[in-house]
Amino acid sequence: MYTVKQVAALTGVAEATLRVWERRYDVVRPSRTPGGYRLYDDSQVGALREMASLVEAGVPASRAAEAVRGLPGAGDSPVSGRPGPEAFVAAAASLEPAQLDDVLRRAFASGPFEEVADGWILPQLARIGDAWESGELSVAQEHFASAGLMRAISAEFDAAPAVTGGPTVLVGLPAGDRHQLALLTFATCLRRRGVNVVYLGSDIPVEEWVRAADGRRARAAVIGVTSERSVEPAQAVVNQLAAVSPPLSVWVGGSHRASVSGVHQLPDAVAEAASILHISLAAGRI
Repeated sequence: MYTVKQVAALTGVAEATLRVWERRYDVVRPSRTPGGYRLYDDSQVGALREMASLVEAGVPASRAAEAVRGLPGAGDSPVSGRPGPEAFVAAAASLEPAQLDDVLRRAFASGPFEEVADGWILPQLARIGDAWESGELSVAQEHFASAGLMRAISAEFDAAPAVTGGPTVLVGLPAGDRHQLALLTFATCLRRRGVNVVYLGSDIPVEEWVRAADGRRARAAVIGVTSERSVEPAQAVVNQLAAVSPPLSVWVGGSHRASVSGVHQLPDAVAEAASILHISLAAGRI
């Protein structure tokens, strides 16, 4: 479970705003400790992240709340069977494959992939990152958990029907950026919507982006920008893709997306991001 301070860090929403959303809009109903402190589960964090993304995109808070109240995490009932926030960290610390596999199996079976993506996967990525930074997990334990999660997400990507027609979308990270779990989660959501996704993966040099765009005559490219160090190489990709013919639409996601110019920005919530791009493709806007 997460405290309100931790949820504020995970969502980028001030603690005072989180309390207003709870009281005024009934977005989530966190449980309480005996001392009266709020505790939020993974699905509630996912619902709050979705609301934050909608508000950031310009949707009025009241309307955003109406949309979010229908999501897993809204209200006070945790998703049945979904492991709690500490189960993944405990499995990582154990270095026991069977324990990790059990946690991942239960999490991925707890709902449609899109709900699991924003309600469980993304919060867990933040949680194990925090656990590593604080010394709660070693490098080996964090990598063990990440590798297991990578396998589970990849299996979902492979399970989505392959698309041979329609516009092609390239998805990848710029040179030097290897943090691909959130991006692969997004790519999986997009492929599950019937989009022809070419997942390039991590650490892709500029010239390889251009070669892939030319070779596949891509309609769009999505670049993950996960750190300040990734901004410059991501901008280099954007600048080079601008010269590709036929022209393609370039989108960016990730924590440092706002630092890249000449692009369309995608929200943090991966299911929503996939929906935005899919709708734009279907409507012929790109």
